[in-house]
Amino acid sequence: MHKLLHVALIALLICAAGPAEARAGLFKSKKKKAAKEQLAAEKSDSTENKGKKAYEKLLKDAKTYKGMFNVHVVKDKYYFEIPKNILHRDYLLASRVSSISNNKDIAAGQMPRSPIHITFSADEKNVYIHKKRTTTECDTTSNMYQAFVRNYIDPIWNAYKIEAMNPDSTAYVIDITDLFVGDVPELSPFRESNIWDVLMRKKPLTGSLSSSKSSIIGVKTFPQNINIKSQLTYNADGAFTATLTRNIIMLPETPMRPRYYDPRVGYFAESRNRYTEEEDGIKEYEIINRWNIQPKPEDLERYKRGELVEPAKPIVYYVDPAIPEKWRKYIKLGIEDWQKAFEAIGFKNAIVARDYPTDDPDFDPDDIRYSCYRMITTPTQNSMGPSWIDPRSGEIIQGDVLFYSNIVRLLHDWRFVQTGAVDPDVRKAVFSDELMGSSLRYVAAHEIGHTLGLAHNFGASHAFPVDSLRSPSFTQKYGTTPSIMDYTRYNYVAQPGDKERGVCLTPPDLGVYDIYAIKWGYKPIFDAATPEDERETLDLWIREKAGDPMYKFGPQPFINEYDPACKAEDLGDNSVKASEYGIKNLKVIMKNLNEWTKEKDPDYTRLFETYKQVWQQMQRYLMHVSVSLGGIYSEMPVRNDGGQPVLHFAPKEEQKAALDFIFTTLEELPEWAFDPSVTKFTGPYYSAATLQDVMVYRMFFMNISSSLLLFEQLDPENAYTYSEFMDDLYNRIWKRTLRRQKLTPADRTFQRAYVEKILDSNGLLKQNGGMPDSFAGIGDSEISKQLVTDPGQVVMTDKGITYELNVMAETKAMKNPIFYKKMMDTYTLLKQVQNTGDASTRAHYQSLLFMMKQKMEHGN
Repeated sequence: MHKLLHVALIALLICAAGPAEARAGLFKSKKKKAAKEQLAAEKSDSTENKGKKAYEKLLKDAKTYKGMFNVHVVKDKYYFEIPKNILHRDYLLASRVSSISNNKDIAAGQMPRSPIHITFSADEKNVYIHKKRTTTECDTTSNMYQAFVRNYIDPIWNAYKIEAMNPDSTAYVIDITDLFVGDVPELSPFRESNIWDVLMRKKPLTGSLSSSKSSIIGVKTFPQNINIKSQLTYNADGAFTATLTRNIIMLPETPMRPRYYDPRVGYFAESRNRYTEEEDGIKEYEIINRWNIQPKPEDLERYKRGELVEPAKPIVYYVDPAIPEKWRKYIKLGIEDWQKAFEAIGFKNAIVARDYPTDDPDFDPDDIRYSCYRMITTPTQNSMGPSWIDPRSGEIIQGDVLFYSNIVRLLHDWRFVQTGAVDPDVRKAVFSDELMGSSLRYVAAHEIGHTLGLAHNFGASHAFPVDSLRSPSFTQKYGTTPSIMDYTRYNYVAQPGDKERGVCLTPPDLGVYDIYAIKWGYKPIFDAATPEDERETLDLWIREKAGDPMYKFGPQPFINEYDPACKAEDLGDNSVKASEYGIKNLKVIMKNLNEWTKEKDPDYTRLFETYKQVWQQMQRYLMHVSVSLGGIYSEMPVRNDGGQPVLHFAPKEEQKAALDFIFTTLEELPEWAFDPSVTKFTGPYYSAATLQDVMVYRMFFMNISSSLLLFEQLDPENAYTYSEFMDDLYNRIWKRTLRRQKLTPADRTFQRAYVEKILDSNGLLKQNGGMPDSFAGIGDSEISKQLVTDPGQVVMTDKGITYELNVMAETKAMKNPIFYKKMMDTYTLLKQVQNTGDASTRAHYQSLLFMMKQKMEHGN
């Protein structure tokens, strides 16, 4: 029994043990299941859910600015809250210098770099900023569109980790701090190098960012844009600090309809390449820059009936209160002078000038939404009118005029040196408010023209006959040029007594070309549905003015001028005749310069500075005339315009007259440019020999030689051949030697420069940078740069001409046998005359002969 009991107990224990283990297993199973469920829950907690939880923690102590993007500031961190529904919209990101410690290259108010066209995208981890592609497009209905999409994605510029989601998961939160305090080249306060820097061996200011001395110092948010103000310090030419305002602005969802560019009307334009099945190859075209000026919907029918209406969105310019009050009213007049052009196409009050508002806390002149006319106080003598566009359509969204305060000095000097012989009012040390105001009004209108999209029209003044500029009735009606977009300042053709007869000495408030150009670029064409549909009407408007030179556009030349009809600072259709008038006036000024500058000039500083201006103006006249040497008049022909050629060369008579004027002017310089009543108090500005040397050097410029050879090739019957030009140059320089006459100092300078250049052209001399060392004293003005800068070889393009930009290049013209012949003619002549004349003349000839022998026989 005990045995049975023992067995039973064991059995009972075994039976009892089974459920206990089962309970333990069940407990473990439930625990495992709960863990799995928790893990699954954690896995199902998406990035968005995690982000929502992180939102409150991340922004617990944030100061929030609500707007297009909410901006949250937590200590020194700045977070953007970007709504998903506007993530893929188009934006511009711009950087403007608000204040600066070193204005060597850039001043407060400028945008050193162009705004960046951006958009945003996101995945589970990051928000990305893309740089948008706008210059290349494809017809979306074309079969090739898918291939286009694969080859032209918008590159990622920056990526930002998603730090959180907003509570309803409709917006991403990212830390954007580094974009505004980092060293971002596209937002840098330093400008990029340009072609003038390369040619003149100048390096723009650069520097490395000091992060510890840089921070964000302000934020403003609005429904359509955000402003972030940063203070950045760099190690650049010593300590360098700049306050920068960065703007992010949302572009319209539907872009403005573009208008196609036509080279016969001067607008800034954006290039486009379009892939389409409708063309055999890529379609290349350009769209112009312009504001979106349209009638209000409720005024549309009135506008179509020809009634004057206000535009739906007028152009408003805010005038900086830092501009002295005595000038502000003239600047406002210059801005609103353009109302006349818009009234001609049916809009009143299309462009208005206002003071900075004092009762609007949101107004900020550095906000890209506002167009401002702002003052810059630096020694620079300039004014600029940049504008910024929607790159999708060419719509101008903002324009600025940068009024460098010292431009009043430039205007004073120009007006004196160009009209001082005619107008006693400009001989004063300080102009009257009205006199300076009229000049500032012209500058304002010119720069506003740029912000309306208009390019320089350097061909405008060529429309006027020179003698018409001495006509009271003509100049009172038209001023000095048909376009204020020209570089034409004051009437230097007018002679003493002309002002009293009523001759106008200034440009017009607005020229006839300017009114025509605004019509062409801005007048709505309602019966057109596409830019292509507008072409016929736009072409008709141009052809209506065909043949009238007042409506011709002449583009600004690149680097140096080659078209005698497209020059800066010139007047009239005959540069020799206009410059002869100008030289006459300079001679009158020189005779009276000491007397006319004595006001507020105790130490002769004003006398010296004005004397320099006389020289600069005289150089301009030489430059104007020298463009005719090898000059090529260019046109923009289209079909059905009567077969107008794309180019024609300056006639032989024009080039010969130009050569004669240049040498006559240079020879006469000592007779009037060194008047002792001036130079005994100033000393010479620089020697006549330097300028004479420079001008002989210019006779060997590659653009002249290659242009004349092209002339002979294309029009042999009428050409001024290169051989004739070199003969005329030789005969002019050696004129007195050939006649066995006594040499003047100018003759000696001409002859030495000629020998050096003729040897150099045959590869027997080596010069530093292609320029004689004697040019070092010529100064650093823009006119002086042009005097010594060879644009290179003339080459044909698909439509017109251009120049190969290579100052150092040798062209075929430089190795032409004509050079060798002239070298041998010179060598033979010097051998014949080496022992003639007085001692100094013999020494001159013998030294030149010795130099030629050394180079020709020994190469050293």
